[in-house]
Amino acid sequence: MPTILDPGTVRLSNADVLHWLSQKKAQNAADAASDKAAGRKKVFLPDNYQRALRKHERELSSRKYPYADNPGAYAGDNRIESMRVFVEVLDERILGPLEEKYRGVIRSGEKTEAQALKALEREQEMKGLSEAELLQIYNLAPNAVEILQNIVVEWEERFTAEEMEIVVKTVGEVFRCGEKLPEGKEMSR
Repeated sequence: MPTILDPGTVRLSNADVLHWLSQKKAQNAADAASDKAAGRKKVFLPDNYQRALRKHERELSSRKYPYADNPGAYAGDNRIESMRVFVEVLDERILGPLEEKYRGVIRSGEKTEAQALKALEREQEMKGLSEAELLQIYNLAPNAVEILQNIVVEWEERFTAEEMEIVVKTVGEVFRCGEKLPEGKEMSR
């Protein structure tokens, strides 16, 4: 989990926030026990603060989020590794075929190598997912194209229907993996 220096400095996934809340709850309990053992008056924690912590923990502990049933992708250091595997596999499945497409364009003489390279870079940039899109995909692990369409901005202009299916398939393999995170290079195409 990233270190939080100041609110708003780091984008956190729902799993990261839940982890932070549990750490904060444990810290508050340890502080209260320390105060009691030292004979000090318990530090006052405002009711709205405590209520907000409980509310968010209750919501984020819900079984509706994929991290509840998929510790292979969401537990501990796997949170970072699962995102790396997802991006790696998605690049292989979506951006890889683009390179072959543009090699064919060069062989056919439609474009020069420089023109094809420029067009390839434009298309790869367009098909790259933004940080916000990746975080939403990570949080929700959409298992249907219709859900993914609500996450990916201007998806109709960026991806084909087949590519959207590839994204959903990759989400299922990586973020809905159950107990064990799959290896990036070993996943089937």
